[in-house]
Amino acid sequence: AVTQIQNMVREGDYLLHHSVHVAILAGLMGRWLHLPKQQLQKLMVSGLLHDIGKLRISNDILNKPGKLTLTELKVVQRHPVLSYEMLSNGPMASEKEILSGALQHHERNDGSGYPQGSHKRDIGDFGRILAILDVYDAMAANRAYAKKRSPFEVFGVLSDDIMTGRLDTEYGILFIRQVCHALNGNWVKLTTGEKAKMVYIDETRLSALPVVQTMSGDFIDLNTNPSIRIECLLTHEEIEE
Repeated sequence: AVTQIQNMVREGDYLLHHSVHVAILAGLMGRWLHLPKQQLQKLMVSGLLHDIGKLRISNDILNKPGKLTLTELKVVQRHPVLSYEMLSNGPMASEKEILSGALQHHERNDGSGYPQGSHKRDIGDFGRILAILDVYDAMAANRAYAKKRSPFEVFGVLSDDIMTGRLDTEYGILFIRQVCHALNGNWVKLTTGEKAKMVYIDETRLSALPVVQTMSGDFIDLNTNPSIRIECLLTHEEIEE
């Protein structure tokens, strides 16, 4: 699931793809956290619907390739409130955890998030979990204003936010370690143009990069070779090319 999310061609509606991917990642997180089945399902639904408020925002703003104006940014930052309002007026009105996940997925533990500037003590578990999954999938996709990044570049961003207290430590560390474990053994394309297989990742270090083996049999420790980076994960078809 983790590999397919990273490799999937996202043609058409970005919002649809992103919502489904966050729901899948929420299902994985629920399993890694050993949540009861009903709780896991609620987390997945909250992930699926967390951005539904964006349906009430103009596509011209959502898909703008350049920098948003301050007014446009304020419009976009209202989408968690719009999601909460839409869900509150429907059949999920009584599902408080699902609603809080939608409302709080852009809140940050240090109070620097939006829409309410809440601190950790006021952010529910769903909000703190979805904040991590939302960032990961958004950065793993090509968007109007940014190109997708490799998983390890995203881990670097997540690690920084965890270390500075913006993202939740417990959920963040669990997510990075489990995704690293899932990615081990995958084939990648390096910035040198070579294809290589990830053969070892030190899962005890949040910012660890993998050791890879190229098709010629050479081993490269990306932690000690900063000039070489992972450009992208490869699909089975791309490996055979």
